[in-house]
Amino acid sequence: MPLNPHQQRLRDGKHVIAVNIGGRNPDVMLALANAGAHVAFIDCERTGIGLDVATELIRAARLSGLAAIVRSWSKDPAVLVQYFDRQVDGVVVPHINTAQDASDVVELVRYACGAKAQDKTVIVQIETVEAVKNLQSIIAVPGVDAYLIGPNDLAYSMIGQRGARTPEVLDTVDRLCVQLREAGKRFGMPADWSQLQAFKKSGATFLYFPIEWLLTKAVQDLSATLDSPLID
Repeated sequence: MPLNPHQQRLRDGKHVIAVNIGGRNPDVMLALANAGAHVAFIDCERTGIGLDVATELIRAARLSGLAAIVRSWSKDPAVLVQYFDRQVDGVVVPHINTAQDASDVVELVRYACGAKAQDKTVIVQIETVEAVKNLQSIIAVPGVDAYLIGPNDLAYSMIGQRGARTPEVLDTVDRLCVQLREAGKRFGMPADWSQLQAFKKSGATFLYFPIEWLLTKAVQDLSATLDSPLID
């Protein structure tokens, strides 16, 4: 199948909104697409989504016009190939610490997809001290479309506290952004409403955004509107 236009957006360096749909929520796909989202981020690492449910979500996303991208729970080729067998548009692969790790993912895509490999999106996560140390060799591997910085897990790797936003962690994330931007690479990370300007300033384009952040703000805005004085 030809490259999804939203996958092309990523390669072209345009902003891409990737909404982590949370769980088994196929009915949200069309609403997200109509609202302007680009990617259904199907999370098999941090949720209870298994292969059968992932298959259902991949189909629902593609029917709705979203790019279906699965975050695998493993970088094991035997795991990744199953998503490609189910026609996923791309994968986000965790635990990429070395150039060999990245090369193995690219080779797996070639093996699983053959001539169609060029139409698949490959995103690798940068989320450990080891990955930071090896970044230059990782980004030298051809065939990777983008890099997803994981500040929460990176904080755990650095100081043993997941999600910590210490000066050391923030400085490391900033340095990663500079290195990726100067190398001309596409990259992204999570950014909530208060972090969007910093996200844009960093040069990131792939925005990871959990669906609960959308819901929280929508309900808060709705409640505030209903609680405000009536305007005559």
